[in-house]
Amino acid sequence: MAVITFMSDFGTTDHYVAAVKAAILSSDPQQVIVDITHDIKPFDIAHAAYVLKHVYMDFPEKTVHLVAVDTMRQKSPPIAIVLEGHYFVGFDSGLFSLISDMKAKTIRRLTHHVSTFPAKVELTKAALALAQGESIEKLGESAEFILELYPRRLKVTKREIAGNVISIDHYGNLITNIRQTDVKKILEINGNHTSHTVRFGREAFDGFHAYFTDVESGDCFVLFNSSGNLQIGINKGNASELLGLGVDAPVIIEFNT
Repeated sequence: MAVITFMSDFGTTDHYVAAVKAAILSSDPQQVIVDITHDIKPFDIAHAAYVLKHVYMDFPEKTVHLVAVDTMRQKSPPIAIVLEGHYFVGFDSGLFSLISDMKAKTIRRLTHHVSTFPAKVELTKAALALAQGESIEKLGESAEFILELYPRRLKVTKREIAGNVISIDHYGNLITNIRQTDVKKILEINGNHTSHTVRFGREAFDGFHAYFTDVESGDCFVLFNSSGNLQIGINKGNASELLGLGVDAPVIIEFNT
């Protein structure tokens, strides 16, 4: 039996998360359910995509990822897809197009019934069927494509990389779409001894830190996180609040050749 992961924007102060789990466990008390998070910002597809993108491949192949984000706004039927050896069940909001550069191998549009709680009524049924080994081909009708959204693109030249904050984590760290691999390529083109300055808000920092503890408490750090994204934070502080920066705020790396 495959693992089911569960991610939602339900929060943890209501009964919604427990109700979805109860629907699964009522059918199979032995089913393993792993919570990714239920603190996705309400209706925030970009936030959900960032979180899911950086964790789903850590699970074994054939894991079933139940994604209940912005479920009440969806007018189209929910879907089940196969992507990079994993199953995903949720609504066709464009979220699944943002988690991988690969295309979904199989897409099925699930039978849709009007419900005020589709995560409990529809998504759980499909997720459990897949976890128990049922073929995805038996779930609903075949579809050729899913809704595609396009993430913010970097502007890259030999002299600068211009990106944006794409997510803010629980600690208030600012996570950008600037990748360490992008920076390495420009440094190689310009010569690895090229100096560089990172600019955001009213701040400017030369170079990068290796760890957040490289700076004193209350000071700002700029580093590449475990996912390879440029991250800006304040040691034991909330960078988003203290710097006054949020999602979409520009971040620029200037290369001094």
